[in-house]
Amino acid sequence: MRQIPRVKTLRRALGPTQEEFATRYHIPLGTLRDWEQGRTEPDQPTRAYLTVIACDPDGVRRALRKA
Repeated sequence: MRQIPRVKTLRRALGPTQEEFATRYHIPLGTLRDWEQGRTEPDQPTRAYLTVIACDPDGVRRALRKA
């Protein structure tokens, strides 16, 4: 089974700032910061969403633009 990526590691691997990542993937900036600083953890559906982002970040961006 594939491990769910840590949020900060995922964001850094993709390159955007916190603000850019939050905007691009429709995640509240404060929530993203809380995850990255370890104050809270993403819930199960969000972990699945982050896994999809890790596997196909451009596909997620395209899908969100059409939504």
